[in-house]
Amino acid sequence: GPDGFFYFDTGPSFFSGLNAQYPAKTANPLRTILDAIEEPVECIPYETFGLKFPEGDFIHNTNFGGQGGVLDQVSGSAATKQWSNLMSKMEPLEKAVAAMPTAALRSDIGALLTAGQFLPNFASTNPLENLKLTKPFRTIIQNAGVTDSFAKNWLDLLCFCLSGLPADGTITAEMAMMMGEFYEPGATMDCPKGGAKAIVDALVRGIEKHGGKVFVKSHVDKIVIENGRATGIQLKKNQVVKAKKGVISNLSVWDLFETGIVENHHFPASFVEERKQTPVGNSFMHLHIGFEATRQELEQLEAHYMYIEEWEKGVETEDNAALLSIPSVHDETLAPEGHAVLHIYTPATERYSRWEKVDRQSKEYEN
Repeated sequence: GPDGFFYFDTGPSFFSGLNAQYPAKTANPLRTILDAIEEPVECIPYETFGLKFPEGDFIHNTNFGGQGGVLDQVSGSAATKQWSNLMSKMEPLEKAVAAMPTAALRSDIGALLTAGQFLPNFASTNPLENLKLTKPFRTIIQNAGVTDSFAKNWLDLLCFCLSGLPADGTITAEMAMMMGEFYEPGATMDCPKGGAKAIVDALVRGIEKHGGKVFVKSHVDKIVIENGRATGIQLKKNQVVKAKKGVISNLSVWDLFETGIVENHHFPASFVEERKQTPVGNSFMHLHIGFEATRQELEQLEAHYMYIEEWEKGVETEDNAALLSIPSVHDETLAPEGHAVLHIYTPATERYSRWEKVDRQSKEYEN
């Protein structure tokens, strides 16, 4: 076999705004944290990715909606005019999103300190425009007069990749940030050198140099609640880690309230029941592959591809959309020499019921 290791990312390997060589945007919370802990992540910038659509194969860049861009190639000048109008409508919304750093937002009295200092930034924004940030992005598309079917399909796919919902379920604030990241002149995407692990390593360094500790392979058996307050965690080996202020949990609502990790009687019964009734969304189907490829072959590829089989089925239809990532196109450190890593997945369209009772060791699962 190949001499070395393959490093696979769990996510889409799709990043922007992390490169310390470029000015930071306040709407990018991860970059805000990396700057605050002074732990930059080395990134390889790039500008294009591939599209494999029913209309043909294309290369996406910041000129997607401009003259000679993908939209122009597919739908012509009428569609590019609609796109230009949409981007004009988005400009004030992008400024409103940028006016308040994401890291400054909080729901308690401390918001007066963290968010208050940025309120003067809103003096130059239109309050009526700002109200649009909480509306579905579909409303903005309609108000901009976008009627071209390919443009609307593309925007649905962008929304779905960002939020797991099409344009009628994605709030405009999310898309205001994304459209700025994708389509402002000179916009680039970032390939972290060493993969997503480089981001995790930077965050760990930041925690540790400020006196924190990171425990891995430490199974949490119980969140300890005393006198109505989370005071720590109990590990499987009965070791208790005390919390000075509280416990932050990233468990799903079902894991939190249905596994015994917390005693539900500490919460109002209606609160617990309401969260247990949270609808379960569809799953992601992931496939990771290491394959042989020369550097010359990789240079002929894009680092990312978006695939749609049929627009008519809708972006949410199972197995209709797929996203492909080949970070080895930009980063040689992720695989042994002469090899590359590939990650392809269906974006939140897979019904888990198909797999729930399949034996992971069976031929059925293998096939």
